[in-house]
Amino acid sequence: MNAPVPHPVGIAARLRVLIGNVLNNGIMPSQTANAAEAQDVARGYLLMCVFYIHAMIGVAQHMGDNAWYSLIQLKLLAPDVSAFFFLSGMAAPALGKKGFLPVLRQSIVLLLFAIVSHVIGFLIMLAGVGFPTPWDAIKGLVRPLLIGTEYSSFVAWFFVVLAAARLFAYAFLRSKPAFLGVAALTAAIIWGAGKAGVPDNIYEWRNWPTATLFFLIGMKLPHGKKIPNWAAVAALIASVLLAMVNRHGLFRIGPCFTCDLRFVPQPMVGQYGSIFAYVPQQLLFIAFLIWAGQRSAGMMIGRVARFFGKASLPILLLHGWVLLTLYPGMLAGMPAWETPFLFVAIFSSAIVVHALLYVWLAVPLNWIQIFIFRISHIGQQKAPRRTVARR
Repeated sequence: MNAPVPHPVGIAARLRVLIGNVLNNGIMPSQTANAAEAQDVARGYLLMCVFYIHAMIGVAQHMGDNAWYSLIQLKLLAPDVSAFFFLSGMAAPALGKKGFLPVLRQSIVLLLFAIVSHVIGFLIMLAGVGFPTPWDAIKGLVRPLLIGTEYSSFVAWFFVVLAAARLFAYAFLRSKPAFLGVAALTAAIIWGAGKAGVPDNIYEWRNWPTATLFFLIGMKLPHGKKIPNWAAVAALIASVLLAMVNRHGLFRIGPCFTCDLRFVPQPMVGQYGSIFAYVPQQLLFIAFLIWAGQRSAGMMIGRVARFFGKASLPILLLHGWVLLTLYPGMLAGMPAWETPFLFVAIFSSAIVVHALLYVWLAVPLNWIQIFIFRISHIGQQKAPRRTVARR
């Protein structure tokens, strides 16, 4: 009898085997089964990218026409902030089963984080550059607290948006008619505020739809679901391509890799570029990010990311103040040309500086958190103490 002829192996199958062999032999040899650990690692990677992105914004402004690679990095990395809302949804799979008051209390906590971030940021600005007049200083402090935007800290907006997204997601999960009613009422309030001369992004509402969408999707993702290597690599490649071509009128005028290099999509109404490119691009990036969190949790870089991810709220709070204190001086000493060493130095130094500052300021940051949580529980009825009868 003739031996059976083996079926030819396709290119896609060979590529999957090659990627798997490379990853399993030293680069990312293990895969954690702990979903919470993978989420912490993924969140930490996002925070590390935020440190770097804010520096790249300064580098691009500092170098002006000489900026090229920094702009490309911003175009690829800056839109991915929506992954924060996705991961927040993953961490709250039972949100819809909770009572309204606990959900409201958590949103109040986030709003208090935004207020503290803004107030301390304002004091930093007051001690540094100052304000032209006392009236300008008063407006700089009070106006953002009233309208919920234009904060002194560049991270306070995130706390506000996440607070709103949690409430909208809760309304959607509990009752679709109630959600539609809340959304209609919110739209009417925003419209009326605009007619009254209030800024059209009151309480960062332009970010609410995207934040709520990704929060809800994150809640529905099966926990512990392992992402295949080939799917993660494919998702990364597709995400990069979509990020590079995304711009306003994409489906009308076609893709272009070098057009609108300074345009960076944002999770805001009217600033997506093309919403039909932005949402898939984010979902693809998130798939890669979760895979990276799963595969690198046991590595040194994964442990560093987990360090940041487990303390994401206070570190994000700290980062807003670092932006106002250390970043301006660092950017003033930048060279006039982009080099690989410059980018590596910025990324690594940003990680080290934030880690050291967090360790050094851990006590006051914990005090701030305790203070915020205690304020959020004001008015909550304490459970009666049980008395034990003496024999």
